[in-house]
Amino acid sequence: MSSDVNANSIKNSSVITSGDFYRGCNSSAIMQAANFPDDLLSFLQLESLVILQIAREQRCDTLVEFGCYDGRALEIAKLLEIRYLGVDINEKAIKTLNRRIANEGLRGSARSIVADINNPAQWSSHIDGNSTLYVIPFNLIGNLSKPRSILNILKERGGYGVLSVFNADPWTTEIRRNYYTACGIGMLGTEPAPFGGVKFCGAGGFVSQSFSHHGFEQFLTECNVTTLSTNKNRIAQCVAVKFTS
Repeated sequence: MSSDVNANSIKNSSVITSGDFYRGCNSSAIMQAANFPDDLLSFLQLESLVILQIAREQRCDTLVEFGCYDGRALEIAKLLEIRYLGVDINEKAIKTLNRRIANEGLRGSARSIVADINNPAQWSSHIDGNSTLYVIPFNLIGNLSKPRSILNILKERGGYGVLSVFNADPWTTEIRRNYYTACGIGMLGTEPAPFGGVKFCGAGGFVSQSFSHHGFEQFLTECNVTTLSTNKNRIAQCVAVKFTS
């Protein structure tokens, strides 16, 4: 059976969503450091550098990290002495991050909450900064069923953003395939993604799409989001944006 047939059978035979995938233990598997191939480390390094740069340049006083899991951007907020809010759909991840915040003595400046990025009512009241940097890290925008919706929400709120996505180059697609397989995601299938990338579909409602360089520019333009800077490496692109209504 071809991978495309597998992908179609997954979508047609189940109502499980990617949100369900990340609520359960699956998100723990996909974020296990042991599963990270060396190639992915450059993605995380690029992302951290761009977050640090933009937070400094725009004098942000609050950093909101969606899909925070273990709070990779927490150390950046700590370094800059700004407020931090971690948002993740996985309860176990948030409990772990809350313990870390307590252990590092950051309860006065950092918090993390269980919330769905797609439901602003669950997280918007927790943000009180005057200049907020919203981080949508590690291809999270490519895991959302309606990525335009979250950008529209953030445009209404105003502030800045850092969006990181996988590119569509063949070696990146192979790195992703090996990574998802190492995480134990079964029934992997692929299909073309809307903006020149490759969409993976897998068991448990797993969905992850990449973007071509031009495709991501097109996506942001269609969302009417202002691009401040674009940084790229071999497997990823990290774009800093300004949100205005």
